[in-house]
Amino acid sequence: MIDTLLSYDFAWKPYSIEQSLATDKTHIFRISVDNHFQKIKRKLAEVLSEREQEKASRMFIQKDKERYAVSKFCLRTILGLCLNTEPSAIDFVFHEHKKPTVRGIEFNISHTGDYVLIAISPKTVGIDVEYLNKEFDFKSILDITFSKMEIDFIGNKDVDPTNFYVMWTRKEALLKASGEGVSDNLHLIDCLGEYLERNKQVFKMRTFMIEDNYVASIATNLDQRELLFWNWSGE
Repeated sequence: MIDTLLSYDFAWKPYSIEQSLATDKTHIFRISVDNHFQKIKRKLAEVLSEREQEKASRMFIQKDKERYAVSKFCLRTILGLCLNTEPSAIDFVFHEHKKPTVRGIEFNISHTGDYVLIAISPKTVGIDVEYLNKEFDFKSILDITFSKMEIDFIGNKDVDPTNFYVMWTRKEALLKASGEGVSDNLHLIDCLGEYLERNKQVFKMRTFMIEDNYVASIATNLDQRELLFWNWSGE
């Protein structure tokens, strides 16, 4: 039985907007909401679409509003760098399951707590990050969410919940990469392997901690062997 899936070795490097981005590689950007919102709040109207600004304005919880604004602002900025265009000019097309796409590059985004993760890739990609909430009663949903082997991996008696979030983020990342979104049959999707097949595609899975109490997983095309990890400052 697999002892751990948190074995991916990497290092976060600082990213400056003066650096060029190799568009044939997969990049992961880590963004702190608390550190970034104050830097961009005066520029939001210049970058976000009217629809995005309206959605942010309808959010009652300030932290949710800041997280959403930072995620959209940084996504547009990063895509603008990749596509050599103004962030405000990025035109998103929404496909089945409301998955947004842009012409010329693949991307995926996830956010929780203080962090936003953005993955940029030349091929289909899915990413998910979750805050490791040790108070969450995950045992009540094990049977409807995971296979028997996954439940054995997670454990269901007085165990550290890390393995639950490992498996949850892997399922989310895989389904986002395949374009399916949330599934009613999560227990039928076994995510213990390194290589997983969905919708006639094979994805390589990697799971890692982005900081204490934050677990993330990414599903990439097989030829994306090297992942580049960046701390985004926006400067």
